[in-house]
Amino acid sequence: MLKVATVCSGIGAPEKALTNLCIPYELTCFSEIDEAAIQSYCAIHGIEKNKNFGSLTEVNDKPVPLDIDLLIGGTPCQSFSVAGKGEGGDEGSGTRSSLMWCYLQFVALSKPKVVVWENVPGVLSQKHLHNFRRFYFALMAYGYHVYSEVLNAKYFNIPQNRERLFLIAIHKDVDDGFEFPLEYDSGIRIKDILQDEVSKEMAVPNLEKMELYTPYIGGNTHRIIRCGFLNWNKYRQTNVILSIEGVSECVMYSDDGYNGAKIYDNSRNGKNIVRRYTALESFRLMGFDDEDYIKCRYRMMDGNTVDNVRETNLYAQAGNSIVVTVLMALFGVLYGVEDWEERIYKERLKTPEQLINELPLFNYMQGQERDAS
Repeated sequence: MLKVATVCSGIGAPEKALTNLCIPYELTCFSEIDEAAIQSYCAIHGIEKNKNFGSLTEVNDKPVPLDIDLLIGGTPCQSFSVAGKGEGGDEGSGTRSSLMWCYLQFVALSKPKVVVWENVPGVLSQKHLHNFRRFYFALMAYGYHVYSEVLNAKYFNIPQNRERLFLIAIHKDVDDGFEFPLEYDSGIRIKDILQDEVSKEMAVPNLEKMELYTPYIGGNTHRIIRCGFLNWNKYRQTNVILSIEGVSECVMYSDDGYNGAKIYDNSRNGKNIVRRYTALESFRLMGFDDEDYIKCRYRMMDGNTVDNVRETNLYAQAGNSIVVTVLMALFGVLYGVEDWEERIYKERLKTPEQLINELPLFNYMQGQERDAS
């Protein structure tokens, strides 16, 4: 059984991925400071709060668990993100992203067999690359073989264009080599994850300045397809209106459901509506199940269903998470789970022959054959 620890745990995407893959694990600790996120984490995974290590900044003040097989965390990305202020993550700077050095200290003290670190691709920019290099080479100095790659959630059966850098560090004593999983378009789109019923409160207000236009759809819809603009917010992404025939822009970390892109929902029997995602849809866009949302949102008290975590908190928790299916692919390769692809893609799984036939060269050759006939 794997002994697992997670830091900056949020609502526990790694734990969810391991569960979905049926990989037995024992949680040594999780680390989270947001009270609403702790509430949701414990509800989803059935974990008591006493498993919480607390703030990662206290790594030198508390006993760190040893004999860990897998340590994983996505330290704060805001100071590396192009959507942030670009403050960076230099050690001692006090920025949120500088928490990566506390994570590195956790690695040094606990000496796990495998380390997984997730962040935005912005850490590879010229401005921030020195931090990534130092982090990378420090892990090598600790005795790890290090692998890194930028993966996009839209290639793992999630209709969201979400690029994230994943760093896999495997201790040289147990490393047999690692190759990142194959990515492909499963055919899933925004329209496939929408709720059947949504409340009127989801509709966007202040539509006086809205501009709608007919987008070019074409044969390839595995992309962000914009079909309008709101012109009422200073943030571009918050103004964008998306066609549900394509994939979503990145789900944002925000405690306000009005932030982030909106959709032109024309799936309601002729009733068109410009609206934001529901919190449940945001969970789906991160690879969580509807049951996970329900466990977070409600709880039983004296035989009655009462509120547990507010909707605004759930929006933030979704945007702050790691996409579950991407982690499933990484863990599936890492731990040799034979059916990891079936568990991710389900009825949308494609055979190697199908993937080969979708390559541009084969599409061209098939077109030539049709023209000749």
